[in-house]
Parts: sequence; C-alpha cells; structure tokens
Amino acid sequence: MKRKRIQVILIIFLFMLWTAITQTEAAVVTVNNSGDGNYSSIQEAINNSHDGDTVLVSPGVYRENIIVNRELTILSHPMLSGSQTNRTYIIGTVSDNAVFSISSDNVTLNGFHIAGDPFGKDMSQEVGLYLEGVRNCSLNNNTLILTDQGIVLKSSQDNHLDGNLVSLGNEGIVLDNSEENVLSNNWVVRNNQGISLNNSFNNNLVNNTAGSNGVGILLQMSQGNKLAYNLILKNEYGVLGQVAGSNILTNNNLYFNDIGVDLRGSSNNSFYENEFVNFLNAADEGNNIWNSSSTGNFWNDHTGADADGNGIIDNQYAINQITGAIDYMPLINRISSGSGSEALGANGYILLVLFEKKYPENSTGNREKGAVIETTELGQINKFLEEGPVFLKLGAEWCGACQSMKPILDELVSKYGDRATIMSININKNPQLATYFDVGYIPDSSMIVGIENGTYVYMQLDGNITTDRVRARIVGLEDKEVYEKVLENALTYEEKSKSK
Repeated sequence: MKRKRIQVILIIFLFMLWTAITQTEAAVVTVNNSGDGNYSSIQEAINNSHDGDTVLVSPGVYRENIIVNRELTILSHPMLSGSQTNRTYIIGTVSDNAVFSISSDNVTLNGFHIAGDPFGKDMSQEVGLYLEGVRNCSLNNNTLILTDQGIVLKSSQDNHLDGNLVSLGNEGIVLDNSEENVLSNNWVVRNNQGISLNNSFNNNLVNNTAGSNGVGILLQMSQGNKLAYNLILKNEYGVLGQVAGSNILTNNNLYFNDIGVDLRGSSNNSFYENEFVNFLNAADEGNNIWNSSSTGNFWNDHTGADADGNGIIDNQYAINQITGAIDYMPLINRISSGSGSEALGANGYILLVLFEKKYPENSTGNREKGAVIETTELGQINKFLEEGPVFLKLGAEWCGACQSMKPILDELVSKYGDRATIMSININKNPQLATYFDVGYIPDSSMIVGIENGTYVYMQLDGNITTDRVRARIVGLEDKEVYEKVLENALTYEEKSKSK
C-alpha cells in the first residue's frame, strides 16, 4: 500500500512538472541584425525556437532564405508597435529557393517586406512566400515585390491571406491544388498574372483588388470557388476562365479591363450582381449562368426600359447568342436612369459610383480649419470640389518622403485652407483608390480643379489644365514652392472661371 501511494505521488509530481514546463514553453525570441536581439539572423532564431513561440524581428535588411518548419508566429516589430516608418526587409540570396518557405501548420507571418534581389543572377525563379502541404497558416500585411511568384500555396488547406500587397512580378498569388483557403483584402497589382487558381477548389476570394495585371484573376481547371466584392480593374483580362466550372462570382466590380470576363472551355459558372464597365464586358464560349433567380448584372453598354420599376431592364443582355450565354435580368444603370441625369459613359460611371457604395460618404460639413483631411472615397473629393480646388497627396505611413511632406502640407493648409482643400490618401488603407489613380511611386500629388465628362480635371505646373493625371502629377518630395505654384495656378483658374 505504501509503495502504491508513493507511485501515485510520483505520477502527480511528474504531471505537475510537465504542466509547468509546457506552460513556460511559449517564448518571445527577438531578432535584430545590429546585435541587440537574441539572434541576428531570422533563420537562427527559428532553428532555436519551439512550437508556439513568437519570433519578433526588428526593422532592417535581412539577406537570407528562410525555412519555417515549426508552428511559430513571426512578426515584424513595426507591425506590433504600430509604427510603419521603418520596414523589415527580407531579400533572398539564393534565387531558385523561396525567400520564405513554410512547411509547418499554424504559422503566422505578419508585416514583412519581401523582395527579389535586383542583383541576383536568376530572378526569374524566385518565390517570395512558398507554402506546401500546410493548414491554418496566416499571411497578413506583407509586401512582396520583384519576385517571379509572390505567394504560392501548393496542396494546402484552410489558410488565410489578408492585407498583402504583391506587385511587379510574374504571378502575384498562386493557389495550386489547394482548397478551402480564404484570400481577403489583398492588393495584387502590376503583375503578369494577379491571382491564379490552378486545379484548386472551394476557395473564397473576398474584397481583393486585382489591378493593372495581364490577367486579374485566373481560374484554371478550378471549381467551387467563390469570388465576392473584389475590385478587378485595368487588367487585360479581368477574369480568365480556362476549363473552370461551378464557380460563383457575385458583387464584384470589373472596371476598365480590356475584357471583363473571358470564359474558355468553362461551364456552370454563375455570375450575378456584378458590375461590368469594360471595353468588352464578357466573352463566353461555354454554358455559364449570368443571373440568379432574382437578379442579373449591371452592364454599362446595355440600356432599356424598366416598366415595373423593379431595377431590372425588361430586355435581356446577350453575351453569346449561339451558346445561350444571356443575362435575363440585367440591372438598370443607377446613374443614367435617375432624375433625368445624362448617360455618363464608362468614365462618368466609374467616377461617381466606383467607391461610394463601399465607402459611405463622411460628413464634410464640419471640416476642421487648419487640418489636412484624410479621405477614403472619391465622393468626398467630389463634395469638396464644389467648394473649390482640391490638392490631393497619395502616400503611406512607411514612406519617409511622405512623412517629410507632412509639415509642408500643414503650411499649405495654413496659407490656402480657406480657399482650397488639402487632402491625403493612405494607399495601404485604400488600395482601391491607389489603383484608380494609378499610383506607382509615392508621394504622388496632384491638383484637382473640377470634373469634366466624368473625369477629373487637373492643374499643371505650367498653368494649363488637363484630364491626363500623368501630365499633372507631382511625383516625389518637392520644395514647398512647387506645391504653392500649382495651388496659385488653380486659384487663378477658379477666379477666371467664376468671372466668365
């Protein structure tokens, strides 16, 4: 009996010891390449970490290819502190290896700037983030540029990609033989292919922006995916379907693409409540469905009567009569059909509707005197244009030149705030607006003096006006006198316009 009691006590002691050890296992490991952290290399920190640990990486440039084979949370210190004035760069040194290769489940990666090496011998094979055979990983708020493939998920399930920027590469985000993943709020711009789904099933793409790519979203031999509330803008092909089936696309905005949707060898895909404003809205070689049981899509090149006032045009919209690709319930043009307004065309529709439904207009009646107004919507810009010229700066918190421009903007407000509005857009928070204004380098400033035929009118430094923003934009940080000159030109133009 005594021996049995000792065994029980020993078991209890071992259990308590194990519990104490497991409770203290999770640790925070710091990385700083200046030598102030626990480690100077991210890979070294990972190699010495355990499942459940957090690796906190300080700002700096880390030149290494990283393998993550543990269940870790890997954070960029600026993301944790809320400061984006310093970046944490990861630049790969071996071009045919991924910069970050993740082979473990339950990995979180947040806030890194990952770049292909512009001096590398073979950039064409470089991958930014590569995940294979993993579940429940989260990739958030990362920036990937100059890589052959930005983010690749291969044979992976139940992962979340949110708020990532992928640009200036070949393929932005690639899902290969992957399912049940969620892509949300990502900004994929200026790649050959934006988001590619290859042999992938039941993924959700929600509120992403695919702009200025060769192909915005590619569905290739993929089925059961849902695309909703995405902005697909200024691509050669907005959505390209190749042998794709049973996908659902709803509430997407497809604007200014050469071809909005092109379906090749694809069938049973459903489209409803999308907005199409493109040079060619849709091409369908297969047997696809272009309306739900109650509503279809908006087509900017389709007009007609709505006799019963239910918001649906009475005559159908034919995409391909031969294959029977028809929207039987096309939606009315909310702008051109209301209150005797003129038909505005694609540009006008974009300007007045593009973001207003996503970004409800803020109250503009209580503008604080002497303050720069940060806007998230075109509607607010349009409202202030009724009062006078609008000076608009596009930038980001992590941009040093943008931060240096802040005191200049404050001085401009102090000098011109009673006659003009000084506004700014944070492109990280508002990628749709950055895509609309075709931002490539920041800070990017322009002087808006009006709206003409649904397009903004800009003031140039030489005193002439133009609807071509490229000719009027002021790129980079300039002396205050440059901005004052364009503001003086705008105010002179306004006075002359009023006197006519």
